[in-house]
Amino acid sequence: MTLLVQARGYGAVLGAGWRTALAYRGALILTALTTALSLAVQLSVWNAVYDGTSVLKGYDATSMTTYLLAGNLLAVLLSNQIDDTLSGDIYRGDHVVGLLRPINFLGSHAAVALPYLAVRLTLVVLPLLGFALVLVPLTTPSASGFAWFAVSALLATTLGILLNLLVGLAGFITTSTWGLRYLKGTVVAFCSGQLVPLELMPAAVRAVMEWLPFAAMVNTPVRLLLGKLDGLASLHAVGVQLLWVGLGLLACVVAWRGALKRGEVSGG
Repeated sequence: MTLLVQARGYGAVLGAGWRTALAYRGALILTALTTALSLAVQLSVWNAVYDGTSVLKGYDATSMTTYLLAGNLLAVLLSNQIDDTLSGDIYRGDHVVGLLRPINFLGSHAAVALPYLAVRLTLVVLPLLGFALVLVPLTTPSASGFAWFAVSALLATTLGILLNLLVGLAGFITTSTWGLRYLKGTVVAFCSGQLVPLELMPAAVRAVMEWLPFAAMVNTPVRLLLGKLDGLASLHAVGVQLLWVGLGLLACVVAWRGALKRGEVSGG
């Protein structure tokens, strides 16, 4: 009976998430336009960089275009807004009501991210990918590369959810998470390799970034897609992602328990 009640609860959460995700169509259009504009600017810059140069650190112009496209489209899926909604619930004291429900409070917020992912994949990522296939030359991934990418992208989006949960939980210790969310976006964009492949960074910087969780969110999946990693290297890369997912889950549990001990609700 408990499992049935929980299943119904999560079903209700997913249904509400679908309605919310589809309600803001203007935001989806804006996301698609800003992503397309960002890609256009990046490709223009890299075309200038490749002027007279055939290969940079193992990337030719076509593979670099593919890298930037895949990285930016994957980044769209990493933005699921649960950091904003979670911190909002904390500020309003709604987390207290959430504790009375038959489903896990953090689990319910994580579940809300799934409809956001599906809607963004369908209405933003796939249309932009379709346009790119027509307009720009791209590297065709191998079957094994695409398979590794699918697994790695799933782990990357899971990491994105966990990171946003941690940022949202910061609502217990700060009156606004806007600055933290903005900083998170900047750090992820740079340290994940979304803007520049980590292979092009200085060796010392790359060595550090490749062990940070951010690299596992973009750089790892895209390198697997392009066949830059294979065999044991692929297993190692996915293993690092799994390690970060485990640590992210642990961090969320610890942060949530710590937050409950110090949480206060204002109002009458």
